[in-house]
Amino acid sequence: MAKQARAYATREIIVQAAGTVFASKTYAQATLADILREGGTTQGSLYFHFDSKKAVALEVIQRQHQLFLDAGKVLLDEKIRGLPAMIMLSRELATQITTSPLVRAGLRLSTESADVFVETARGPYEDWIETCNALIERAVADGDIVSDHSTDRLAAYVIATFTGVQSLSQARTQWADILDRLEEMWALLLTGIGHAKEAHPGLDVRGLLRG
Repeated sequence: MAKQARAYATREIIVQAAGTVFASKTYAQATLADILREGGTTQGSLYFHFDSKKAVALEVIQRQHQLFLDAGKVLLDEKIRGLPAMIMLSRELATQITTSPLVRAGLRLSTESADVFVETARGPYEDWIETCNALIERAVADGDIVSDHSTDRLAAYVIATFTGVQSLSQARTQWADILDRLEEMWALLLTGIGHAKEAHPGLDVRGLLRG
């Protein structure tokens, strides 16, 4: 058991170190030597767990994706109204991006090196859309969203918009203004997707994003 615990701890050190490295360098620039140096581990330890740089990168992408999915599951399970839950989910994702190198690394790998990780490039977006779709369906049932568009079409649009907003925030301010940009995004989306804001004066977008 002690040996297994040490092996797990070593694997975790390698993954977190890889997150730090891939968050600061492109996949092409990053090397296994960078990861070993960041984690303070040996080449033998790394190859015990991963057989290549790509294998380490795929683990980082999967971890980042799972964190996003877990955040969505919490909101789905808590039975919060669909519309506030979507806003809260965007806040959680923004918080992960700004606080976790591993999350930033996963996003960077999925976008900058999508041609390398063809097998994983589409899956995360499909899962995010599915989670968003479930929340939109709930918002429609709540009466908070009224639209002639299908819920899956709206979900794809929301995820595409969030993806663009966070990418622009990264390019302009390294995510320093991401909550401001999300506040603007939701102000526009709530009108565009058919939500009658005047009918729900109690919806505090700023509070949901910053509370």
